[in-house]
Amino acid sequence: MVSRRHALGTLAALGVAASGIPASAQAKRALDISIVGNQLGIHIPEVAAIFEVLPTLPGYGPPKVSRIDQLRTLTQNVIAGATEIATPGPTGIFSADEQGGDVKIVGYFNRNTSLVFVANADKIKSFKDLEKPENVVAVNGRGDFTEVMLLGPLIKNGVNLSKVNFIELGGSGGRMRALLAGRVAAVPVHFDQAAEIVAQGPYKVLFEPWTFYKVWVGEVLAVKGSWAKKPENARATIDVIKATTLGFRRANRDFAWYAQMYRKYGTLPDAKEVTDAKLRPLWQKLSVEIKAWPDQNILSARDFGELIPVYRAAGDINGTFKIGEIVDTSYAETAMKELGKQGL
Repeated sequence: MVSRRHALGTLAALGVAASGIPASAQAKRALDISIVGNQLGIHIPEVAAIFEVLPTLPGYGPPKVSRIDQLRTLTQNVIAGATEIATPGPTGIFSADEQGGDVKIVGYFNRNTSLVFVANADKIKSFKDLEKPENVVAVNGRGDFTEVMLLGPLIKNGVNLSKVNFIELGGSGGRMRALLAGRVAAVPVHFDQAAEIVAQGPYKVLFEPWTFYKVWVGEVLAVKGSWAKKPENARATIDVIKATTLGFRRANRDFAWYAQMYRKYGTLPDAKEVTDAKLRPLWQKLSVEIKAWPDQNILSARDFGELIPVYRAAGDINGTFKIGEIVDTSYAETAMKELGKQGL
């Protein structure tokens, strides 16, 4: 008589589960992923990668995706274990890790940024006008990258940072509406939103980060360190980076695919109807000028070199953290090695 243990061992060796269903057909992992609330042009390849590419990799089904407007909340969700992988900004991670948060940056969600600062041109003639208390500046969160990226130009132009009236307003769509309604004088929005704003009245682009900083790190892939140490979660982290990178590589080379994914996942009101003629310059700028989607998705501590002093100026971090302990390239290095030239 064959023992149950022996029978199960034989089935496993043949790739058959105890239920009689092949092991390959067993339930696939549905990763819990939290992403930014609005999906603009810069987000399309990586969001499409999560929904379209990740489920094609062995062992994964469609992920459970939450959309969160506040970048700080994305970091908090990682710390609390409310999500497995998230896409926050780095400053919130540094601040959290100074307090023992154990959040690791493992790759780019996108490189540089498509965010620009747009201002009411009647109220803001120069950066110094931002010192006036009535000229409110709305950012996603105090101390996060939407505030910090403006500080470099402010410091360079001699603006007294303590006089700038920042408020928090999560979501670029909400900030866009606040500016158009006259409730604030300047906001960071994505440049495809900026084009819509400028067409509606006395507004101007005040600042483009990619023309000021060598590399701007805005939204990153982040995990909890203790979570990622488990082999199955390390594997998941590697595979999310692989999927994201494949999305980057395809977007850089295949405008038709990018356009299809934009119409499917873009959150601007006219995203589903946007024409190729209107979309192609946006794609070209993101891919070629901003270089938002790196073919080699390895984010290292060196990329933060010129940014740390600006982060400190925001007052949200003390600088007591060791950046090399927060930015972990090991998962991305494995992912790039496994990908090789796929998609290039």
